[in-house]
Amino acid sequence: MFSRDPSTGKRKVPAWLAHYTNPRELKVWVRCVIASWVASLLMYILPSLRTIGTATFFACFVLFIVPPSGIVSVFILVSLTLLLGMALAWAWGVIVMKAAYAARPAAETQAKLQALGQEAYSQANSTGQSVAYVQQKLIYDGFMLDTRVTVIFFVLICLFIYFLARLRVKNPKFTLVQVFGTIISDLFLAFGPLLPSFSGTLPKLLIEPSAIGIGIGLACSIIFFPQSTSYAVLNAIQDLFNLSKNPVEYTIKSLSDGEELQLADLQKTKSQMIAAYKAVEPGMGFLPIDFSRGRWSADDIKSLQEPIRQTLIATLALLDFHITRVRGFARLEEIRAASSANGAAEKPVPSVGKRQLLENMDMIEAIQSPEAESARSETIEVLREASGEILAICKDVIATAAECIHAVNSRRWAFRQATEKNAELLKKSHELLESLRSVRTSFATETTDKLIEKHGSLFEEDGKLKQTDEIPVHSIRGIMIGMVFEENVVAVADSLDQLLSRIIALLEGRPSPRIWLPTSLRYAAAWIFRQTPVPSIPGQSPVEDPDEVEKRSQDAQHRLQISRGHTVKRRNGAGRAILGLYHWLINAEGMYAMKMVIVTIALGVPAVIPSSAGFYYREKGFWALIMGQTTMLVYMSDFALSVICRTAGTIVGGVLGLIGWYIASGKEDGDPVPLAIVSGAGMMFHMSLRLWGSPAILQGTLMSAATALLVIGYSYDDVNIPAYGNPGVGYNVFWRRLVLVFVGLAASTIVQIFPRPPSAARHICKSLSNAMRSLTDHYALLLSCWGRSDRETGLIAEQISVDMAETLSNLDAPIALLKLEFSSSPFDSKTLSKVKCLCQDLNQNIGRLLYQSASLPPALQTRLSQTTGLLENRSISDIMAVLGVVEQSLKTGDALPELLPTPLVKRCHEFWVARHAGIGLEVEQIREENYRRYCVAVSSYLKVLAAVDELVLVVKGVLGEAHVVVREVASC
Repeated sequence: MFSRDPSTGKRKVPAWLAHYTNPRELKVWVRCVIASWVASLLMYILPSLRTIGTATFFACFVLFIVPPSGIVSVFILVSLTLLLGMALAWAWGVIVMKAAYAARPAAETQAKLQALGQEAYSQANSTGQSVAYVQQKLIYDGFMLDTRVTVIFFVLICLFIYFLARLRVKNPKFTLVQVFGTIISDLFLAFGPLLPSFSGTLPKLLIEPSAIGIGIGLACSIIFFPQSTSYAVLNAIQDLFNLSKNPVEYTIKSLSDGEELQLADLQKTKSQMIAAYKAVEPGMGFLPIDFSRGRWSADDIKSLQEPIRQTLIATLALLDFHITRVRGFARLEEIRAASSANGAAEKPVPSVGKRQLLENMDMIEAIQSPEAESARSETIEVLREASGEILAICKDVIATAAECIHAVNSRRWAFRQATEKNAELLKKSHELLESLRSVRTSFATETTDKLIEKHGSLFEEDGKLKQTDEIPVHSIRGIMIGMVFEENVVAVADSLDQLLSRIIALLEGRPSPRIWLPTSLRYAAAWIFRQTPVPSIPGQSPVEDPDEVEKRSQDAQHRLQISRGHTVKRRNGAGRAILGLYHWLINAEGMYAMKMVIVTIALGVPAVIPSSAGFYYREKGFWALIMGQTTMLVYMSDFALSVICRTAGTIVGGVLGLIGWYIASGKEDGDPVPLAIVSGAGMMFHMSLRLWGSPAILQGTLMSAATALLVIGYSYDDVNIPAYGNPGVGYNVFWRRLVLVFVGLAASTIVQIFPRPPSAARHICKSLSNAMRSLTDHYALLLSCWGRSDRETGLIAEQISVDMAETLSNLDAPIALLKLEFSSSPFDSKTLSKVKCLCQDLNQNIGRLLYQSASLPPALQTRLSQTTGLLENRSISDIMAVLGVVEQSLKTGDALPELLPTPLVKRCHEFWVARHAGIGLEVEQIREENYRRYCVAVSSYLKVLAAVDELVLVVKGVLGEAHVVVREVASC
């Protein structure tokens, strides 16, 4: 049950139990459970139940969709999007209802109403039921239906649903607007044509409990363990610091133990660090409106953003160094194994990419030679001796930074304890900062000297580099790797220096806690009372001006536009407009919206047919309509997961609801006290899944909670407020709910699949193809900027890389879900994941080169281009050609030609051998600090070439090779 941590040997708490032992997470869980439980109690209080109606359970369900698990401002923002969707649908529904009823002449309406009254009176006399009950039954059986009214309702409501669906696909932030707007629209669609007169309060049935649920959630956010924005942001920063230690620990482990790191662990750590940084960013935007008590103001916390970002970039670069090294060794072993297998056979079996693999063998043999292994061991020994102390201090600095954040965040009211802890942390931080600066200087000098000493055979007695034919390849590789490692460690140390210096300044400037008002209110109060606003900490640099960020983004887009070139005009204006409209209608957004309308009509029409309207109302067909609409998704992989989760969630939730109902109401009398207790237990279980469960099972969790609430809620309604159309109690509610779910799923499946299922694999392939095109544009921009010292280029390079990285990271979840999709695409989840990772490598290293084009001294830029062929027309055309062919193959699925200008790394090596003799290098140049950055630039360029080579092999492995050239010599 309790596994052991391999690094410490101590027992680890299981992941599911760790959440309950974490005080921070436990507080959030308690708050959300209390909110949902209080909302569920409204179902068992008869006055509230009679006032709100049979859909009282919806208040609790809304709290599962938007639980009060974060800061108050974020909860309010998300809740407002939910209410916005309801408000828009309500307003549009009222307009549609007015228009629809106006289509039927008043005289006909009056005649229908008289006939309704007479028929109700007649049936009441014959059955003994009340006239009001019979009249209600006749209305919902379709007595007042009129074709003109129905058509207007369906046309206008479906139009609204269509545009809501397009809005959701265009911007996922409007998902809640679309979901709840569609649900409210369904009320008008299914019940509007049945009503005898205008009823503008029709959606009140669901809107009122939704608003109550949000109000309960807001109250619980304020009363129970309230979290200010600054508290949440500092918690996220602390989590990021705890993860940032991992790259340093991996480095220490790889150097000291000699144990090879696991690629999966490295990639997982990288993903966790990026996700942790993303968790920091949203809260930063809400800091100006934060009301809190603590030592640091919103501006103080914002001033940490740049040092944190630089630390993240440096530690990720160190982590990427290990990822590249581990992946390179694995790739070398694959190539050697494939080449050995081909060479061992009498008639080697042709394999995809065989020619490229064989051309790499010469370099592999040189790298894997005994001399190379010896040189590698010597380099590792040098790095181990030189970096042990600085890595240990870097690890302590990160731990101390996390400790400072924790101390500032946990002692917001204790003045004396906060002051004592502040003094202790200041002393420790100053000592560490002095040690870090001292060790950083000595590390940079000693490591370079030791590398030069170990590779002394490369140089003549006067310190100049020997001729090319006298230099072993592995020697050059060894010194380059050592310099790159040194630069990465120095970058980590420098970034931690800035970070710890900033934290020390904040600790010294804010020694005691105080109450902080929102920024705008604080400065307004200072102006009113003629007071001086709270001064900033010296050296404080707030977050960048949004206008500057926008300007930088526009400059980046302008430069990329130049790199993309110019298209030729081929159609007139009318042709482009028609073609544009056609593509607008059939693109992913348009097809999803159209299918949403189709499933709405298919499941909504039975509600307005006289022969089926009564059955539809009694059996709650409205929920089948909602199920069909909410199951619809853009791509098949997401849809498949949605169907599986909804089916499983309905069954599990129904069973739990039945157990709860029959335990609490053995005689089916609906005793509210046992039901409240059972509901509390159910809230604990479902809220645990909602907060801590995998995002993949979110829909299943919501369906389970909703079904359990429906079973208990409708059963209690039937006992206490009986009405026409109640589904009964207990098992009757469950099986009817199950049938409705299956009907909705079946309808959505048919509409989703026919005439052609929207393949996520094709969408991802197209997205990756577009990413390849963008990367080609980035490469062209790099070549255009090379050799020009433009200080804005570095900032633009960062902006371009960040935008592309965000685009690629958005494909992680869709690629993972491809395992659930049946598709004719040759690309599977594993292959597309490799392509995406290689695109990330290209983006990262092209971005580094673009940054170096602005920061590297011109002499070293020239040296780099002359030694690697970076600016040679042949090298540029080779890279452009390969990237273009791969881009098209991802989009069309066509096989790549056998003969391509690959491997590019080998061509670069041949160019270096041919040109290196004429380029001088001295020991003193290597000692310069800029030379380390030059080595990083060389490494980045080689990584670009290696990524392109591997891209070709990955795509060929899926699509095969075409246009094979066979050269055979006939025997005489």
